[in-house]
Amino acid sequence: MSGNDIPLSSGLQALLDGFLAVEDAPGITIERDQLQMLIKMISLMQSMATNLEIEVRCLRDMEASRDGRTFLEEEATVHLADLLPAIDGNVVHLNFGRKK
Repeated sequence: MSGNDIPLSSGLQALLDGFLAVEDAPGITIERDQLQMLIKMISLMQSMATNLEIEVRCLRDMEASRDGRTFLEEEATVHLADLLPAIDGNVVHLNFGRKK
């Protein structure tokens, strides 16, 4: 989105506000019931747009979290591998404090 763009829900809300401001004004050439239907439709579309924007924001946050978890797992694996002692062969001999 460029700096001049506004979210769909905000644009629909501005359109709805414009219609609501003249709903009872004299000299309207549209039938009152048609105007009310238009207002209801725009209101519903604005609510749907808001829900879509929230859903997209949540999905973006989830994806960012997934990328963050992958990065942290890779970093932890690298650092933990450095802490483990070197293993010679496929047998690990544990030293529980006894002298050899």
